[in-house]
Amino acid sequence: MLGTRRRNGASAAAVALPAPRPAPRFGAAFESLHMRDFRFLFFSTVSAGYAQWAQSIGIGWLAYQLTGGSALQLAAVSATGGVVRLVVSPFVGAALDRYNRRQVLVSSTLLSALQGSLLAALVVSGYAHVLHLYIFMVLDGIFSTTNQAARQAYVYDITTNETMPNAMALSAIAQNLSRISGPPLAAVMIGFMGRSSPFVVLAVLHVLAAVLTLAISRRSRQAARVSIHPLRGPLEGFVYVRREHALLGLMVIGTVPALLVYPYVQLLPVFAKDVLDGDAITFGLLAAAIGWGSIVGLLGLAFVASSVKRRGTIAIWGMVGYAIALIAFSQSTTLLAALLLLTIAGVFHGVSLNLQQMLVQMLARDDMRGRTTSLFQMGFALMPIGVLPMGAAIDRWGAAHALGAFFLVSAVVFVLMGLFWRSLREV
Repeated sequence: MLGTRRRNGASAAAVALPAPRPAPRFGAAFESLHMRDFRFLFFSTVSAGYAQWAQSIGIGWLAYQLTGGSALQLAAVSATGGVVRLVVSPFVGAALDRYNRRQVLVSSTLLSALQGSLLAALVVSGYAHVLHLYIFMVLDGIFSTTNQAARQAYVYDITTNETMPNAMALSAIAQNLSRISGPPLAAVMIGFMGRSSPFVVLAVLHVLAAVLTLAISRRSRQAARVSIHPLRGPLEGFVYVRREHALLGLMVIGTVPALLVYPYVQLLPVFAKDVLDGDAITFGLLAAAIGWGSIVGLLGLAFVASSVKRRGTIAIWGMVGYAIALIAFSQSTTLLAALLLLTIAGVFHGVSLNLQQMLVQMLARDDMRGRTTSLFQMGFALMPIGVLPMGAAIDRWGAAHALGAFFLVSAVVFVLMGLFWRSLREV
């Protein structure tokens, strides 16, 4: 595959990957749900995902109203959380390698529940101010970054090499279930019950996620925890990824869309209002559309996850298809066309992103799994930072032209990676 040389024991390329399996049997798409601990992790991830989307939609719409409809101000609120995620991600990874990952997962879920409850109380009481949104974005940046990285790494800990690819696909489906129905439900609640309603729901869902997470047993195949210096540990993660070209490629392919593509989700209120002449419900439908496509792609992938070959190649060119579909979306002028194109984009994105996450888990060395996972998640932390230039571009040139330009640049980058990043292409 990528060579067999070893460095300090074993390179990422030399880690034994699960052997491809024959044609899938009926029901193979859900085989990991037969495992008790994964079931609790799956459903707690669904609940936490709904809570996260309720908060994202709720804060997005609240910030849009409180700031007088400014795309740049909306982007600034979102960017606050991104800066925090960017700073804490390397340290989260070191913590996941140093401490028991179940304990980290449980603690971060409980803290998210507390944060969500306090935010709900503030909004319901009518004392919400833009400054409060910044404060809670900081708290959410810390807790959600820790929680998401822990959940990603913990899939490996409670599965086997044979079931892990399927479990990764199902875990992604759990996240996309909330993406599908979370945004429209939150938007409908805002439209019919007021802007405080999604915050009440997110508090309840965070508590439910905490209860389900606590039910996960202490059994784990996490390797013996290593003594990690609080400052050198995160740096060692960067050095390790830089030396492993396939892993480095995965980090790049995860970072580019965070800067050039994903920020559009935070700015969909502007597209919904200015281009489609819509409202909060339109915003919610657009935010959910890509999740519908992701579910279709992930369900197909779940059946064949363990037998898919050339995962790196599929991951790269899937992002190319994703960017092209989004370019077409940016030029749409009707709600039906926009929803259809976002759904197509979701098929490409769901498959590609899940393969990227799967490869990170498979290629990472045991003592570096937490840091490698966290660094991959760190790419997503750049999304709110990418919102700032995208929001400024929309204010200056309009949503259609600005989004189209950003998506086109990302497509070019992905094509170049597909042509020239050989080590990733051949995984």
